[in-house]
Amino acid sequence: MPRTKQQLRTEIAAKRKALEPEWLEPASARVVENFQALDAFQSAKTVALYIAIGGEVNLETLFPTCWKLDKRTCIPVFNEGTKLYEMAEIADDTPCRIGHYGIREPISPTLVSMEQIDLIAVPGVAFDPQGNRLGRGGGHYDRLLDGFSGDAAAVAFDFQILPGIPTDAHDKPVQCIATESKILNI
Repeated sequence: MPRTKQQLRTEIAAKRKALEPEWLEPASARVVENFQALDAFQSAKTVALYIAIGGEVNLETLFPTCWKLDKRTCIPVFNEGTKLYEMAEIADDTPCRIGHYGIREPISPTLVSMEQIDLIAVPGVAFDPQGNRLGRGGGHYDRLLDGFSGDAAAVAFDFQILPGIPTDAHDKPVQCIATESKILNI
């Protein structure tokens, strides 16, 4: 019997919680290397990243790399009024605070429209080889990706790639997945 989205979230969350920093940091670094090797990264002028929480792939080293390459970076910020995430520019000197879900975000965000973003690094609980994504359950990235015309590249660890995951009509797939051992082009 196929597992439900919630069962998969629980299973992967337990695996991520058990990750040791000695494994997490070098594995994240290998994911970042593969992400940087993507043609979409090479050509991107504006890259949307995220601040990792709870065993997600850590992208912290990617921010200064982007800045050295004159790439504009942005991260999700929660809009309390609309209860939706938007993208905001971030630089090495951007003052930040702890925002929604305990995630660091700019104090005075300079919003970046999704049309200006060339590549978005998409976190998730699990992915499958068809590019389907299982998120945390809030639909935040599905809404961000709805109508997005740039490249959506998942960043994940190998154990997060499953043969198949349940999907709904509103779920938005990614075009490729970068893990610590490979790049999967969809």
